[in-house]
Amino acid sequence: MAKPIPKWVQERLSKLWKKYEGREMSYEQIEAVLKPDEKTTISVFLNELKKAEWIDIRRGEGEEDARIRIYTIKEPNQILKEITSK
Repeated sequence: MAKPIPKWVQERLSKLWKKYEGREMSYEQIEAVLKPDEKTTISVFLNELKKAEWIDIRRGEGEEDARIRIYTIKEPNQILKEITSK
């Protein structure tokens, strides 16, 4: 069940949604869009999304790709439904 997220996370999430709209993305793609600043790191941002259940994370397929993580943002309407149905 999705939970509310801090405003700073929402702002960065909005940038990613505009670029990928729920498509899968790699850490490097996320980093390229957000261009980490001094206030936060990508890992902290992704951890906030994971704790709030706003993002799905899976491992890459195959022996070489098993270390790679693939991220997918949940549909915003789905998230709102989950938050408001509490």
